[in-house]
Amino acid sequence: MNNKRQHFKAKDHLVSGQSFTIQWDAKQGFAKTVFPLGLNLDQYYPKDQYTSHQTKREGITGFLYSLVQGIMFTYKRKLIQKYSLGRTLLDVGGGIGEFANNLSKYGFNTSVVEPNPTAKQSCTSKGINSYLSVEDIPNGIQYSTISLWHALEHIPDLESTLQKLHKLLNSNGLLVVAVPNFHSYDATYYAEHWAALDVPRHLWHFTPMGLKQLLETFGFTQVVQKPLWFDAFYISYLSEKYQGNSFPLIRGLGIGLLSNFAAFSTKDYSSNIFIFKKKS
Repeated sequence: MNNKRQHFKAKDHLVSGQSFTIQWDAKQGFAKTVFPLGLNLDQYYPKDQYTSHQTKREGITGFLYSLVQGIMFTYKRKLIQKYSLGRTLLDVGGGIGEFANNLSKYGFNTSVVEPNPTAKQSCTSKGINSYLSVEDIPNGIQYSTISLWHALEHIPDLESTLQKLHKLLNSNGLLVVAVPNFHSYDATYYAEHWAALDVPRHLWHFTPMGLKQLLETFGFTQVVQKPLWFDAFYISYLSEKYQGNSFPLIRGLGIGLLSNFAAFSTKDYSSNIFIFKKKS
Protein backbone atom coordinates (compact mmCIF):
# COMPACT_ATOMS: atom_id res chain seq x y z
CA MET A 1 0.00 0.00 0.00
CA ASN A 2 1.36 3.38 -1.09
CA ASN A 3 1.99 5.63 1.92
CA LYS A 4 -0.04 8.37 0.23
CA ARG A 5 -3.06 6.04 0.24
CA GLN A 6 -2.89 5.25 3.95
CA HIS A 7 -4.02 8.63 5.25
CA PHE A 8 -5.23 11.43 2.99
CA LYS A 9 -8.00 13.97 2.46
CA ALA A 10 -10.68 13.90 -0.22
CA LYS A 11 -13.20 16.57 -1.18
CA ASP A 12 -16.98 16.34 -1.26
CA HIS A 13 -17.64 17.44 -4.85
CA LEU A 14 -21.39 16.91 -4.75
CA VAL A 15 -22.69 19.04 -1.89
CA SER A 16 -20.50 20.85 0.59
CA GLY A 17 -17.02 21.27 -0.85
CA GLN A 18 -15.67 20.10 2.51
CA SER A 19 -12.67 17.79 2.82
CA PHE A 20 -12.75 14.57 4.84
CA THR A 21 -9.92 12.30 5.94
CA ILE A 22 -9.72 8.75 4.63
CA GLN A 23 -7.72 6.33 6.75
CA TRP A 24 -6.51 2.90 5.69
CA ASP A 25 -6.89 0.01 8.16
CA ALA A 26 -4.37 -2.71 7.27
CA LYS A 27 -5.88 -5.21 9.69
CA GLN A 28 -9.38 -4.94 8.25
CA GLY A 29 -8.22 -4.58 4.67
CA PHE A 30 -10.29 -1.50 3.85
CA ALA A 31 -10.35 2.24 4.53
CA LYS A 32 -12.84 4.45 6.35
CA THR A 33 -13.98 8.04 6.14
CA VAL A 34 -13.26 9.95 9.34
CA PHE A 35 -15.81 12.58 10.33
CA PRO A 36 -16.88 14.40 13.52
CA LEU A 37 -19.22 12.60 15.92
CA GLY A 38 -22.79 13.75 15.55
CA LEU A 39 -22.41 14.75 11.90
CA ASN A 40 -25.80 14.63 10.17
CA LEU A 41 -25.10 12.63 7.01
CA ASP A 42 -28.60 13.24 5.61
CA GLN A 43 -27.61 16.77 4.64
CA TYR A 44 -25.06 15.35 2.19
CA TYR A 45 -27.71 13.53 0.10
CA PRO A 46 -29.40 16.07 -2.19
CA LYS A 47 -32.53 14.42 -3.57
CA ASP A 48 -32.24 15.93 -7.05
CA GLN A 49 -28.56 15.14 -7.65
CA TYR A 50 -27.81 11.73 -6.19
CA THR A 51 -27.89 9.18 -9.02
CA SER A 52 -29.96 6.43 -7.36
CA HIS A 53 -32.67 8.99 -6.47
CA GLN A 54 -33.03 10.54 -9.93
CA THR A 55 -36.19 9.93 -11.97
CA LYS A 56 -34.98 11.84 -15.06
CA ARG A 57 -31.54 11.84 -16.66
CA GLU A 58 -30.73 14.28 -19.42
CA GLY A 59 -28.08 14.78 -22.07
CA ILE A 60 -25.70 12.29 -23.62
CA THR A 61 -24.40 11.08 -20.26
CA GLY A 62 -27.96 10.54 -19.09
CA PHE A 63 -28.73 8.56 -22.24
CA LEU A 64 -25.58 6.44 -21.85
CA TYR A 65 -26.32 5.87 -18.16
CA SER A 66 -29.85 4.61 -18.91
CA LEU A 67 -28.58 2.40 -21.73
CA VAL A 68 -25.91 0.80 -19.56
CA GLN A 69 -28.37 0.49 -16.68
CA GLY A 70 -30.65 -1.68 -18.82
CA ILE A 71 -27.74 -3.93 -19.81
CA MET A 72 -26.62 -4.25 -16.20
CA PHE A 73 -30.12 -5.06 -14.95
CA THR A 74 -30.08 -8.10 -17.23
CA TYR A 75 -26.55 -9.05 -16.14
CA LYS A 76 -27.44 -8.79 -12.45
CA ARG A 77 -30.73 -10.64 -12.82
CA LYS A 78 -29.11 -13.57 -14.61
CA LEU A 79 -26.43 -13.82 -11.93
CA ILE A 80 -29.09 -13.99 -9.23
CA GLN A 81 -31.13 -16.52 -11.18
CA LYS A 82 -28.03 -18.68 -11.60
CA TYR A 83 -27.06 -18.84 -7.93
CA SER A 84 -30.26 -18.23 -5.96
CA LEU A 85 -32.62 -21.06 -4.95
CA GLY A 86 -35.62 -18.75 -4.56
CA ARG A 87 -37.43 -15.72 -5.95
CA THR A 88 -37.82 -13.46 -2.91
CA LEU A 89 -35.43 -10.52 -2.93
CA LEU A 90 -34.75 -7.55 -0.67
CA ASP A 91 -32.85 -4.69 -2.32
CA VAL A 92 -31.14 -2.61 0.38
CA GLY A 93 -30.47 0.99 -0.66
CA GLY A 94 -32.75 0.43 -3.63
CA GLY A 95 -33.19 4.09 -4.54
CA ILE A 96 -36.40 4.68 -6.51
CA GLY A 97 -36.87 0.94 -7.00
CA GLU A 98 -35.79 0.55 -10.61
CA PHE A 99 -33.91 -2.72 -10.11
CA ALA A 100 -36.60 -4.21 -7.86
CA ASN A 101 -39.28 -3.19 -10.36
CA ASN A 102 -37.32 -4.79 -13.19
CA LEU A 103 -36.96 -8.07 -11.28
CA SER A 104 -40.67 -8.18 -10.47
CA LYS A 105 -41.34 -8.50 -14.21
CA TYR A 106 -39.47 -11.82 -14.13
CA GLY A 107 -41.42 -13.45 -11.32
CA PHE A 108 -39.50 -12.13 -8.33
CA ASN A 109 -41.29 -11.01 -5.18
CA THR A 110 -39.26 -7.89 -4.39
CA SER A 111 -38.99 -5.50 -1.47
CA VAL A 112 -36.80 -2.43 -0.96
CA VAL A 113 -35.07 -0.73 1.96
CA GLU A 114 -34.56 2.95 1.13
CA PRO A 115 -33.85 5.57 3.84
CA ASN A 116 -34.66 8.53 1.60
CA PRO A 117 -38.42 9.24 2.09
CA THR A 118 -38.92 10.66 -1.40
CA ALA A 119 -37.20 7.71 -3.07
CA LYS A 120 -39.12 5.29 -0.83
CA GLN A 121 -42.39 6.90 -1.92
CA SER A 122 -41.36 6.33 -5.53
CA CYS A 123 -40.94 2.62 -4.70
CA THR A 124 -44.39 2.52 -3.10
CA SER A 125 -45.95 4.16 -6.17
CA LYS A 126 -44.53 1.28 -8.25
CA GLY A 127 -46.26 -1.22 -5.96
CA ILE A 128 -43.02 -2.32 -4.31
CA ASN A 129 -43.10 -3.23 -0.63
CA SER A 130 -40.66 -0.77 0.94
CA TYR A 131 -39.10 0.10 4.29
CA LEU A 132 -37.05 3.04 5.54
CA SER A 133 -34.70 0.72 7.48
CA VAL A 134 -33.92 -2.98 7.87
CA GLU A 135 -35.08 -2.53 11.45
CA ASP A 136 -38.60 -1.85 10.13
CA ILE A 137 -38.91 -5.30 8.55
CA PRO A 138 -41.31 -7.42 10.66
CA ASN A 139 -39.98 -10.44 12.52
CA GLY A 140 -40.36 -13.74 10.70
CA ILE A 141 -39.89 -12.39 7.19
CA GLN A 142 -36.99 -13.96 5.27
CA TYR A 143 -35.62 -13.69 1.76
CA SER A 144 -33.77 -15.98 -0.62
CA THR A 145 -31.58 -13.06 -1.79
CA ILE A 146 -30.57 -9.71 -0.34
CA SER A 147 -28.79 -7.29 -2.66
CA LEU A 148 -26.79 -4.16 -1.91
CA TRP A 149 -25.85 -2.38 -5.14
CA HIS A 150 -23.30 0.23 -4.07
CA ALA A 151 -25.07 0.50 -0.72
CA LEU A 152 -22.85 -1.25 1.83
CA GLU A 153 -20.29 1.56 1.72
CA HIS A 154 -23.01 3.99 2.90
CA ILE A 155 -24.03 2.10 6.05
CA PRO A 156 -22.77 3.65 9.32
CA ASP A 157 -23.18 0.61 11.57
CA LEU A 158 -21.83 -2.33 9.60
CA GLU A 159 -21.91 -4.79 12.49
CA SER A 160 -25.59 -4.52 13.45
CA THR A 161 -26.70 -4.26 9.81
CA LEU A 162 -24.82 -7.38 8.71
CA GLN A 163 -26.17 -9.30 11.71
CA LYS A 164 -29.70 -8.27 10.74
CA LEU A 165 -29.18 -9.18 7.08
CA HIS A 166 -27.90 -12.61 8.10
CA LYS A 167 -31.12 -13.22 10.06
CA LEU A 168 -33.26 -11.98 7.18
CA LEU A 169 -31.83 -14.59 4.80
CA ASN A 170 -33.32 -18.04 4.70
CA SER A 171 -31.19 -21.18 4.81
CA ASN A 172 -28.53 -21.03 2.07
CA GLY A 173 -29.72 -17.55 1.11
CA LEU A 174 -27.53 -15.21 -0.94
CA LEU A 175 -26.06 -11.83 -0.07
CA VAL A 176 -25.17 -9.96 -3.26
CA VAL A 177 -22.86 -6.96 -2.77
CA ALA A 178 -21.46 -4.49 -5.30
CA VAL A 179 -18.83 -2.01 -4.11
CA PRO A 180 -16.05 0.15 -5.61
CA ASN A 181 -12.54 -1.28 -5.34
CA PHE A 182 -10.05 0.85 -3.40
CA HIS A 183 -7.21 -1.12 -5.04
CA SER A 184 -8.30 -0.64 -8.67
CA TYR A 185 -6.18 1.07 -11.32
CA ASP A 186 -8.50 4.08 -11.57
CA ALA A 187 -8.56 4.43 -7.76
CA THR A 188 -4.78 4.63 -7.70
CA TYR A 189 -4.60 6.85 -10.79
CA TYR A 190 -7.01 9.49 -9.48
CA ALA A 191 -5.95 9.14 -5.82
CA GLU A 192 -7.78 11.73 -3.70
CA HIS A 193 -9.74 12.83 -6.80
CA TRP A 194 -11.26 9.36 -7.40
CA ALA A 195 -15.00 9.95 -7.66
CA ALA A 196 -15.88 6.63 -6.02
CA LEU A 197 -14.51 7.95 -2.72
CA ASP A 198 -17.68 10.09 -2.67
CA VAL A 199 -17.05 11.42 0.84
CA PRO A 200 -18.74 11.65 3.27
CA ARG A 201 -21.55 9.51 1.80
CA HIS A 202 -19.13 6.61 1.32
CA LEU A 203 -18.10 5.72 4.84
CA TRP A 204 -16.10 2.63 3.86
CA HIS A 205 -13.70 2.00 0.97
CA PHE A 206 -13.42 -1.73 0.40
CA THR A 207 -10.90 -4.03 -1.23
CA PRO A 208 -12.00 -7.51 -2.38
CA MET A 209 -9.98 -9.20 0.37
CA GLY A 210 -11.20 -6.79 3.03
CA LEU A 211 -14.85 -7.33 2.08
CA LYS A 212 -14.45 -11.11 2.04
CA GLN A 213 -12.79 -11.04 5.46
CA LEU A 214 -15.53 -8.81 6.88
CA LEU A 215 -18.44 -10.92 5.66
CA GLU A 216 -16.86 -14.20 6.74
CA THR A 217 -16.85 -12.74 10.26
CA PHE A 218 -20.65 -12.39 10.08
CA GLY A 219 -21.45 -15.87 8.82
CA PHE A 220 -21.11 -15.66 5.04
CA THR A 221 -18.90 -17.52 2.60
CA GLN A 222 -17.95 -16.18 -0.83
CA VAL A 223 -19.39 -18.00 -3.84
CA VAL A 224 -18.18 -15.90 -6.76
CA GLN A 225 -16.75 -12.50 -7.69
CA LYS A 226 -17.67 -10.79 -10.97
CA PRO A 227 -16.49 -7.49 -12.49
CA LEU A 228 -18.59 -4.42 -13.21
CA TRP A 229 -16.75 -3.22 -16.31
CA PHE A 230 -18.87 -0.15 -17.01
CA ASP A 231 -18.20 1.35 -13.58
CA ALA A 232 -14.60 2.13 -14.54
CA PHE A 233 -15.80 4.40 -17.36
CA TYR A 234 -18.45 6.21 -15.32
CA ILE A 235 -16.22 6.75 -12.27
CA SER A 236 -13.32 7.92 -14.45
CA TYR A 237 -15.62 10.34 -16.27
CA LEU A 238 -16.80 11.81 -12.95
CA SER A 239 -13.23 11.99 -11.67
CA GLU A 240 -12.17 13.95 -14.75
CA LYS A 241 -15.21 16.21 -14.39
CA TYR A 242 -14.50 16.90 -10.71
CA GLN A 243 -10.94 17.88 -11.59
CA GLY A 244 -12.22 20.35 -14.19
CA ASN A 245 -10.37 18.64 -17.03
CA SER A 246 -11.25 19.27 -20.67
CA PHE A 247 -13.25 16.59 -22.50
CA PRO A 248 -14.01 14.61 -19.32
CA LEU A 249 -16.14 12.01 -21.09
CA ILE A 250 -13.43 11.17 -23.65
CA ARG A 251 -10.63 11.21 -21.08
CA GLY A 252 -12.73 9.16 -18.67
CA LEU A 253 -13.43 6.54 -21.30
CA GLY A 254 -9.69 6.25 -21.91
CA ILE A 255 -8.75 5.80 -18.24
CA GLY A 256 -11.69 3.44 -17.75
CA LEU A 257 -10.40 1.32 -20.61
CA LEU A 258 -6.91 1.26 -19.10
CA SER A 259 -8.38 0.26 -15.74
CA ASN A 260 -10.26 -2.67 -17.24
CA PHE A 261 -7.19 -3.80 -19.19
CA ALA A 262 -5.07 -3.70 -16.04
CA ALA A 263 -7.70 -5.73 -14.18
CA PHE A 264 -7.47 -8.60 -16.66
CA SER A 265 -4.29 -9.63 -14.86
CA THR A 266 -4.73 -8.11 -11.39
CA LYS A 267 -8.50 -8.85 -11.06
CA ASP A 268 -8.77 -5.46 -9.35
CA TYR A 269 -11.65 -4.04 -11.37
CA SER A 270 -13.02 -0.59 -10.58
CA SER A 271 -16.08 -2.23 -9.01
CA ASN A 272 -17.09 -5.84 -8.42
CA ILE A 273 -20.15 -7.90 -7.65
CA PHE A 274 -19.64 -10.39 -4.83
CA ILE A 275 -22.07 -13.20 -4.16
CA PHE A 276 -21.94 -14.62 -0.64
CA LYS A 277 -23.88 -17.54 0.78
CA LYS A 278 -25.25 -17.72 4.29
CA LYS A 279 -23.43 -20.39 6.24
CA SER A 280 -25.82 -23.04 7.54
